[in-house]
Amino acid sequence: MAGVLIVSTSEYAGKFSAILSKVGYSAPRQAHSGVEARRLVNECDYALMIINAPLVDEYGYELALYAAENTTMSILLLAHADVSDAIENKVEDYGVVVMTKPVSQEGLFKTLKALYANHNRLSNIILSNRRLQDKIEELKLVDRAKCLLIAHEGMSEEDAHRYIERAAMDERVSKKQIAQKIISIKQYD
Repeated sequence: MAGVLIVSTSEYAGKFSAILSKVGYSAPRQAHSGVEARRLVNECDYALMIINAPLVDEYGYELALYAAENTTMSILLLAHADVSDAIENKVEDYGVVVMTKPVSQEGLFKTLKALYANHNRLSNIILSNRRLQDKIEELKLVDRAKCLLIAHEGMSEEDAHRYIERAAMDERVSKKQIAQKIISIKQYD
């Protein structure tokens, strides 16, 4: 289940627990100030942050901007009607969703479902990106190892490629591990 951080000066976590669990979030953790919320954000990954503005040490949009710039969590900021438009103008380019208080149960439920779906989508994109970065790193290492085999052993590129593949199969390890082994041995020859 996805973690939730509720930032509010009043006890708000209990009010959201039932609706959050219906959407798929875990029991929320609560922070009472922007400073405390920043500390918690730096200690743990959360899928969602709900900010009940204003806070004791700041209004709340500053915290929303901080979280938007430094994390991948979804952010929902609840603001009074007289300031919600101004706050929305400050945070909308960062993907922060602003809702005007008082919030209806149905509106909150739909918004939380949308934020949950967007967070899952973003998490899948990040995971895919990490896999691609790992694959690129592996290809770089294998190419570097092939160059060293060509330079030091006089192999052709095809022979160096086959050598790395065969060594990986024989030793039952990845091509990346074989490439790292070759680089550590050959780069100082």
